[in-house]
Amino acid sequence: MKTRFTRWAIALSPLLFSAAIANGDETAKAKKGMVRAADGLSIVFEDRGKGETALLFLHGWCGDRLWWKHQVDKFADDYRVVAVDQAGHGESGKDRKNWSVAGLAEDAQAVVKELGLKRVILVGHSMGGPVALAAAKRMPDTVIAVIGVDTLQNAERKLPEEQAKQYLAMFEKDFKGTLGVIFKGMFPEKADAELIKAIGERAEAQDQKMAIGLMRDMFALDQSVLLKEAKVPVRCINSGGGYAFATPTATDINKKYADFKAVMIDEVGHFPMLEKPDEFNAKLRETLKEFAVKR
Repeated sequence: MKTRFTRWAIALSPLLFSAAIANGDETAKAKKGMVRAADGLSIVFEDRGKGETALLFLHGWCGDRLWWKHQVDKFADDYRVVAVDQAGHGESGKDRKNWSVAGLAEDAQAVVKELGLKRVILVGHSMGGPVALAAAKRMPDTVIAVIGVDTLQNAERKLPEEQAKQYLAMFEKDFKGTLGVIFKGMFPEKADAELIKAIGERAEAQDQKMAIGLMRDMFALDQSVLLKEAKVPVRCINSGGGYAFATPTATDINKKYADFKAVMIDEVGHFPMLEKPDEFNAKLRETLKEFAVKR
């Protein structure tokens, strides 16, 4: 019988993931591709499934495309599914001088253009939420909706400048140690310890210069502007709270800036798609019904 550690290792380990493909696992349906960003950086993605509507999955800060392990195959029967390693993460290029959400949005546009996608829903976790909004602005005739995952909770909430500086200083002094504290605070008390460890170890392996650069840029973002300029419906599947760094979803505030709705998953932390994948997938599928092609 597999232990919980074994199950999560299979879900998150790129080595085992690649071996599964070689052995004809379900994930063999995926086609791995690469596109050059505007600055020449390589952006790696996986493409699977078919359908008029494409789901472009954008992971969060210090993650990679494997964070969507429990979603990509499940939705490939009904949608074109593309999971991206955002610049600086996973197998994508690391050598970028200026790290910004706007740059990641431009990368997402490059993937859409490379694949010739015509009708796209952007699904973004955490940092991927703002990236998705910025990308939607760049592709007004292509992106029909943004679905955030534990993100975009309050368009008017902004971290005080002094606190932002303290966080950045902590990461610059001790990246791995600070990351460990932060990630522990992103899960409820009864969360799977092996999952927390696996996610934390993957995050620690990411490029520190990239991570701090993107964090600095995210602290400066104005989410109200991003919501307003995206000009598409925004739907979120967020945690119901119960973890140290949780931010309550302020639907009424966000509605001032966009067509915004949110549903919650209780007893999860910042990673609902990994913590409760079945419940998350059910809520994602229900959310997607609103944007089905009308015959």
